[in-house]
Amino acid sequence: MTEREQRLLVSRALDIGERMLLSGGEVSRVEDTISRILKSYGAERVEVFTILSFISLTAVFEEDRVLTENRRVSIVAYSNDFTRLEQLNALSRELCATRPDLDMMAEKLESIDLPPRKKQFRELYWLLGYILSGTGFAIFFGGTWRDALGAGLCCLAVWFLNWFFKRGALQRLFHAFLVSFIAGTLCYLVILLGLGEHPGQVMMAVIMVLIPGIAITNAMREVLISDTISGILRLVESLLIASAVAFGFALAMFAFKGRFPQEHFTSLDADLLWLQVLAAAVGTLGFAILFNSRPRRLFLGALGGGLTWVVYLLLSDLVGSDFLCVALAAAFGAVYAEIMARVCKAPATVFTILSEIALIPGGSLYITMHHLVGGRQGEALRYGLHTVMVALAIAVGIVLVTAFTTSFFSKKKRAATGHKH
Repeated sequence: MTEREQRLLVSRALDIGERMLLSGGEVSRVEDTISRILKSYGAERVEVFTILSFISLTAVFEEDRVLTENRRVSIVAYSNDFTRLEQLNALSRELCATRPDLDMMAEKLESIDLPPRKKQFRELYWLLGYILSGTGFAIFFGGTWRDALGAGLCCLAVWFLNWFFKRGALQRLFHAFLVSFIAGTLCYLVILLGLGEHPGQVMMAVIMVLIPGIAITNAMREVLISDTISGILRLVESLLIASAVAFGFALAMFAFKGRFPQEHFTSLDADLLWLQVLAAAVGTLGFAILFNSRPRRLFLGALGGGLTWVVYLLLSDLVGSDFLCVALAAAFGAVYAEIMARVCKAPATVFTILSEIALIPGGSLYITMHHLVGGRQGEALRYGLHTVMVALAIAVGIVLVTAFTTSFFSKKKRAATGHKH
């Protein structure tokens, strides 16, 4: 390869890494993908450093030719897009195996990007995801069918608000606050209109759609696996957005405090827990659509969410510690994700995130805000700490399984390579 071709190769590898990062790929996956591609094309040594908004790459080729390129990544463009993540993962495998020329590489990468018409269709597809998530989690948190209807309508409004405000390029924190305040206000309005019965259950379901619970969990996971800088940056950003969401809903609660002075939180009866599991699966299916999972992955994603909640319910009767119960349920979800990833030849992230959706503490965040607005700081602190504890437990459960599987398959691969030689 000439130096010009090598520089172009470095840029192409960065293009793939940047798209993976923007589609929800983990930092470790992005760095590993870039390194593998360049080494398959002859790079002798590759150093990649990645955080949320920046990728730095240095590659050493023959004759000690050192090429360095840095890439600033726009955090505004971040979204979980599992279809594109799978396509990029498959492309990286193909490039490593077949090593096509750089023009062909560019064509394959360009074919993954959606044309404008398909992007418009995807916005309508997301609408279904918002409605399913809202209705599913309203039942999940103990609401009635009227609460599910009200939550579905409010989530429809959230879809419209996100689409509308996205056009205005609002600052992310203000966007989160504004959408949350309007959504919280609508939750009370649907109750007053008779389209729901329990404002708490309706609001919890809507919070599940807005809270960056997955981002917080992933940030803690990155810190635990030593991607410290990236994890801390992601955690700070996620906590700021979560605070904006919480403040928006708290302001709506304060505005309607006189109309709804006291609220009793209900839960499903023990003989209806099957309905909660089904609701968890439906809510997870909605998130699978929001994360743009491939159609053939939708059922598997929903199944993972439902099964993880079944494990949590079984453990809650056997384990005294809620932290341990959540961590073990999260570990089960991660095991399920690893199995499905190998069966479907897809990144484990595609299934891991969906399997953990029902464990995300959206309900605890709402109760924290409810007590805070009511002036019960002690209860608010207790539920706030519980919210953080659940997110940490999910991260611990995922990390334990990921660390084991990574170590196991790495040893297996080294053993196979050594046997060949």
